[in-house]
Amino acid sequence: MGFDTKATQFLLASRALGVSFDVTATVGRQRLFVTAPWFQRCLRRFGLGVDRRAAVRLLSEADGFAEPFLRLLGATDVVSLDASDYEGASRVLDLNEPLPADVEGAFTAVIDAGTLEHIFDFPAAVRNCMRMVAVNGHFLSVTVANNMAGHGFYQFSPEVFYRILAPENGFRVERMLLTETSSGRWYEVRDPAVVGSRVQLRTFRPVYLCIVARRVAAGSILATPPQQSDYVSRWSGETLSGGQVRNGLHPVERYVPDAFARTLRSLLHLVQATVLPFDRRWFKRVAISKLKPREGRDAA
Repeated sequence: MGFDTKATQFLLASRALGVSFDVTATVGRQRLFVTAPWFQRCLRRFGLGVDRRAAVRLLSEADGFAEPFLRLLGATDVVSLDASDYEGASRVLDLNEPLPADVEGAFTAVIDAGTLEHIFDFPAAVRNCMRMVAVNGHFLSVTVANNMAGHGFYQFSPEVFYRILAPENGFRVERMLLTETSSGRWYEVRDPAVVGSRVQLRTFRPVYLCIVARRVAAGSILATPPQQSDYVSRWSGETLSGGQVRNGLHPVERYVPDAFARTLRSLLHLVQATVLPFDRRWFKRVAISKLKPREGRDAA
């Protein structure tokens, strides 16, 4: 497990957004999977000027593990949690199981950088991660969205994290970002409940979903299972937006021959994946190195 170029940029952006890494827990002990030249350029881009020798030292002094980088971000204490000690985690802890009381609310930042998708009991694991966050601390996640089936047990949608990391569970999403693993572009993701439609994505390249969520209150977490927002709207009689087909077949499928309908669907999917994968109704292009805390209700 480790921080690649995307996770490294995301953590640096999280620092700029006001995340305190003072007492940090990483879910899994994380390595740094970046090169020294790239690392040096990236740190400078985020306002942390270091020379080449310092960049090399940060990558090598802990045998390639990420604790020196986390200290650069402001950590005074780093605890790594894993289900086994095969990578030298500081504490063996299975997130499928109930959480020990001594780690509840113990961390200013809890970082999942590609672990939750590998834990079978995802609701238990994400609940445990949330419980470890102190009030006013943050849960940070870099996880898999599209085109990585087989990488772990799961791939995730924006909907699931917006519904889990919600005020009724004592959290608020401050930023949700998407980026393709082989692209330099980053996009902010809107909440499906706010836009009134499913936020969907079709791409050819693997996609990461990156979340910054603040714990705004102590209390019960996931006492009531979340429901998908568009179904809640349907049940309440609200009108959905986004031109979604509500029931039955699409008109193309209903009135044209099946072979022709399949061809049209294939062309539509090709256009969606190559020309317009990031619909502007749902995704806003952002510069990852220039993100700032929001004013108003999202401010610290």
